[in-house]
Amino acid sequence: MVIGDEPWDVLSHAVREVVQLYQRDLNRLPHAEELVRTFQEVLQPSWSMVAQEGQTTELVQIRAKTRRIPKRQKYQIGDVLKATAANGKPLYARVFEPGELMYPAIGVYDSLGMLPDDLGAIIARPLIVKVTPIHHELMEERAWVVVGHRPITGIDQRHPQGPDSLSGENDQLIAANYFYGLSDKKFYGIEQYLVRPRSEPS
Repeated sequence: MVIGDEPWDVLSHAVREVVQLYQRDLNRLPHAEELVRTFQEVLQPSWSMVAQEGQTTELVQIRAKTRRIPKRQKYQIGDVLKATAANGKPLYARVFEPGELMYPAIGVYDSLGMLPDDLGAIIARPLIVKVTPIHHELMEERAWVVVGHRPITGIDQRHPQGPDSLSGENDQLIAANYFYGLSDKKFYGIEQYLVRPRSEPS
C-alpha cells in the first residue's frame, strides 16, 4: 500500500546522500550494482524487523533491471520536468495540458535551486512562467527532462494561461532565466509569459 510521498522522499534523500559519498571519495557516481548491494546489505540483517514477510522469509537477493533510455523521451500530463538554468542550478516545470497537434503546455515553477527529491514541495510553489505550449520535439529531445509525476488536480487547472504562440526555441527556459535576472536574452512578448515582473539580478 502506498501511504503517501513521505517514505519516497525519505528514501530519495538517503540515496542522494549515498551518491554524495561516492562523489566525495571516488569522484564518480555509484554503479547500479553498488547501489543495489548497499541496499541489500542494509536490509538483510534487519529483514525480520522491517518487512511484514520477515517472520517467515529471508531476503536472498535484490536485483536491478535496466534498459537503454529511448532515443525520444515520453511524457504525459502531470509529469514534473527539470532543466538547467543559466547559473547551472536546476529549475522545474510541469506538463499541464496535452495541447493541440502534439504541442503540450507547460508552466515553470518558482523553483530555482530546489532538489528533485521533494516533488511535493516543488509543485506547491507558484508559477513564474504561465502555462504555455512548447514544441513537442523539445520535450522528446529532453530540453526538459521528466523527473517524476504528480496527477493534475483542480488547483493545478487554475494556473494562469499564457500566449498560445509557439516557436522552436525553449521559450519557457528563456523566460525563466529572464525572470530571475540570469540572462538578458528575451523574445518579443516575453513579459506576457511571466506571472509577475522579472526579479532583479542577484
